[in-house]
Amino acid sequence: MKYLPIVVFALLCHLLPAQVVPVLSDSARISLMTVSPGSELYSVFGHSAVRVYDPITRINRVYNYGTFDFDQPNFYLNFCRGKLLYSLDVESYRNFEYGNLHDMRWMKEQMLNLNGEQRQRIFSLLQTNALPENKDYKYDFFYDNCATRIRDLVKETCFHQITFDSSGLKPGVTMRQLLKPYLKNYPWTDFGIDLILGLAADRKARTEDYMFLPDHLHDLFGASTVDGKTPLVRSEHNIPENKIEQPAFTPGFLDHPLWVMSFIALLGLLSMANPRTERIFDTVFWFVLGLAGLVIALLWFATEHTATKTNLNMFWALPTHLLFFWRRSKSEFVENYFTGTAILAALMLVFWAWIPQALPVAAIPLVVLVVVKGIWRRRGAA
Repeated sequence: MKYLPIVVFALLCHLLPAQVVPVLSDSARISLMTVSPGSELYSVFGHSAVRVYDPITRINRVYNYGTFDFDQPNFYLNFCRGKLLYSLDVESYRNFEYGNLHDMRWMKEQMLNLNGEQRQRIFSLLQTNALPENKDYKYDFFYDNCATRIRDLVKETCFHQITFDSSGLKPGVTMRQLLKPYLKNYPWTDFGIDLILGLAADRKARTEDYMFLPDHLHDLFGASTVDGKTPLVRSEHNIPENKIEQPAFTPGFLDHPLWVMSFIALLGLLSMANPRTERIFDTVFWFVLGLAGLVIALLWFATEHTATKTNLNMFWALPTHLLFFWRRSKSEFVENYFTGTAILAALMLVFWAWIPQALPVAAIPLVVLVVVKGIWRRRGAA
């Protein structure tokens, strides 16, 4: 009998629900928070979160699907392999607001036009998703991020009865093109993204695809209706009222990838006037190009990133260059390799504008140099 209280307590713990979700009052409101782009690379496309505010129960929280832990095991390896875990984080609204204003990022708050049952449902879903066993998810840049999670959450709350008005969207825009407005002040980031994103990024975006970007999630929520008649957004305001202006970007020579790549190509052509200089330049050039090709190949074949699959940039930046960059012998096999490289690069140039993947324009001088170097090497061997 002395163990009876322990048995009863264990039984009650098993029967009771894992968590008790507070009941929101009629004064509660649910808001979509859209944060302007920041200066760091991970924040350049903006951010989305959900605010739950109830003055009666004193709940004032922000649910944020865009957090990750630098201390998680194999952080950089998991990031490169597309297996990095993002989490749903819950913080006080005051901390959320202070952090964004401290980083000079203004916010737009849209109060969702939900009835009491819908507010309670979305709150319960958020609470359930925030449990330790549910909070982590495998991040996908285009299809599973802080904005798409909120899109799907609200759709589920409204039993998929939301109609998104796409009349304001430009038809035929690709996923890659949707990124361009955010990268005007980051030309090298733009160049790098065009190098590593594959053919999947050039798929034409559907209405729901637009909402992987927080600004488009904000705009489409503002133009949406539930049951075809009730606006999804009841009201909206900015925090602070006046937008925070970011410093103007004044590009210099090094901020133009096309100019820099043209200069490198010119150096490569000039190096051909001196055998020793040419040998040094060619060793570095083919090694760096092969290293770039290896990264592209790994992102294509050895990761779970959907956006980096089928990357046609690899056909001018071949990873096999790493097997030949140091070879100076005039063997027939080596010379045939570089001739084949030149032919492949020349074909890429000829069909550059018609290839279904948008290739980086700044890479054209390098591809021209690959053609010239490959042909010149065969001529030297003759």
